[in-house]
Amino acid sequence: MGQALISALVCVIVLVGVVWNMPDSEVKRTLTPTLQPIASAMSLDQVWRMYAPEPISRLETVEVHVTMAGGADRMWTIHKGDLVIGPFAWYRWQKLKEQTIREAGTRASIAHWVVRELTNPSEHPIRVQMVFRTEDLPAPGKDGPRTTNVETLYNEDLPGRS
Repeated sequence: MGQALISALVCVIVLVGVVWNMPDSEVKRTLTPTLQPIASAMSLDQVWRMYAPEPISRLETVEVHVTMAGGADRMWTIHKGDLVIGPFAWYRWQKLKEQTIREAGTRASIAHWVVRELTNPSEHPIRVQMVFRTEDLPAPGKDGPRTTNVETLYNEDLPGRS
């Protein structure tokens, strides 16, 4: 009897949590009045959306292109890394990307660092360009055209080594 009671209680708690975090729908509007007293009594009527109130609505990418004397284009972008370590290092790179987009004063230093990363001392880069790409995403569950935009953040002809 005790196990059945505990199982029923767990089911109710899970049901309340699921209902409270559902997007607005007929099911949610129907179940909310019935579950409200239980949710309030057990403090389960919390909305977890508050931690991510606005889902990502566009993809943002910063690319740095290094043009070599022979015409080759080498591209660098922030990558997410592997599945084990990647999520821990990604946040640092994400902050660098945000800083690069917002602060024009950091772009030259980052562009020159990328040139050093992508080339050997014996090679001759002739140009570095930093590009900001955005792609608007449709709302969840909706299909539609994706609008893309490309903006040049930094552009420099390189007379010698960076």
